[in-house]
Amino acid sequence: MDRLSQGCVLGVGQPLLDYLTHVDDDVYVKYQLKKDNAILDKGEHAPLFEELVRQYEVQYEAGGAGLNTIRMIQWILKKPHACAFVGCVGVDDAADILRVECEKVGVRVKFFLADDSISTGKCAVLLQYRFRSMVTHLGASKKLTLEHVRSNDVWPMVERARLMYVTGYMLNCCQDGVKELAKHAHNNGKMFCFNFGASYVLTYLTNYVDDLLPYVDILFCNRDEAKAYAEKHGLKGQSVGTIAQHLASIPQIAGHRNKRIILITQETDPVIVTTSADKIVRRYPVTTVPSNDLVDTNGAGDAFAAGFIADYMTNMLIDTAVNAGLKAARYIVQKSGFTLGPRDQY
Repeated sequence: MDRLSQGCVLGVGQPLLDYLTHVDDDVYVKYQLKKDNAILDKGEHAPLFEELVRQYEVQYEAGGAGLNTIRMIQWILKKPHACAFVGCVGVDDAADILRVECEKVGVRVKFFLADDSISTGKCAVLLQYRFRSMVTHLGASKKLTLEHVRSNDVWPMVERARLMYVTGYMLNCCQDGVKELAKHAHNNGKMFCFNFGASYVLTYLTNYVDDLLPYVDILFCNRDEAKAYAEKHGLKGQSVGTIAQHLASIPQIAGHRNKRIILITQETDPVIVTTSADKIVRRYPVTTVPSNDLVDTNGAGDAFAAGFIADYMTNMLIDTAVNAGLKAARYIVQKSGFTLGPRDQY
């Protein structure tokens, strides 16, 4: 069987259109924004996006953590439509741009349309020197439902996939849909990959995370997220390695066929890896990027997951997959935003 058949990787997440642009101090003052900060727009920043388009030169990129990873997996693999992505968008130009950006790298998308009054999710990425401020408006991206996942448009994509990738953000809007994917993966011997995504997921959505973990085959998180998990599970103060072993030791659903792999990134410190098979903690050193070449570290975790999955899909070896993940992260931190350049320069 071709490991890289069409649709072999399926991502389900919150698609966002990134608006990347260099701005003046006036924008920060007008919208009460801080440099090197990220906030969630609840409606009061709607005029910001219009102003950026009207007054600045904007670079559009497909975004959202899950879509970042899926696009980069596709870009690395180079096989058209090996990856597919499901999400929810509005009926607007932003959705059209998202579709085009995904097709550019060969990702097949199924975007459900939200109510006409709800716009496509977007993220303003304001750049000034090495500072980066993000304003995210989730909009339609949080409207995906279990009914969408079970629909005749999506379920054949689920059945076709060999590996599924979901981030913790989806537990804030489509918990039942995520669980449905996890159950399907378990029942059919497929790989289910989960990325914690953000510390708040572990703090406020603890029960949903705990309910999902027995199904997870590959878990990605960073040190802060691992510690947030630890605080909720009586492991406060424990080493990252010990937390990884705990995560690997969580009982799997009866009859589960795959070993669980835990990967915890720590910025420039070694990546911590262990598995349910042996619980041995392995450390993979990180080659640091020279400060002059470092542009934006925000997408490093998404890129690491992409590099790991793309390699593991083909080689099924943890060592080479971790190194591939580190290579992908090194590439993306030297870019402004989650920008994928010519593949031959990778």
